[in-house]
Amino acid sequence: MSDKTVVKAAKNVVESGESIARNIWLAGLGLYSRSLEEAQQLNEKTSNVFDELVERGKEVEVQAKECIGRNTEKASEEVEAGMNDLFYRLSGVDREKLERMDEKIDKLTKAVEKLAAAE
Repeated sequence: MSDKTVVKAAKNVVESGESIARNIWLAGLGLYSRSLEEAQQLNEKTSNVFDELVERGKEVEVQAKECIGRNTEKASEEVEAGMNDLFYRLSGVDREKLERMDEKIDKLTKAVEKLAAAE
């Protein structure tokens, strides 16, 4: 082999190595770019899913509040009915009857106060 052939072969090897190194470098840049795009897409999807979950949560919250409100009213009515029943059993006086008597006493008190003021 002549010196020119060896130099030419060496240049080909160096150029080939540079080409391979450049391709590896470009492949790395391409991988970085693709990973960045996929991360951005994933971020958008995640954001969309989060927003969708927030909206669903708002709907469930409204339904839960309505259900709690109904159950609270029902529980209050049941407690009041139980208290009225207990009061009736202990005193023998119906709670509604007692409230009517209270109203009558209030009216009588006002009438007495008017009479006392007129004298």
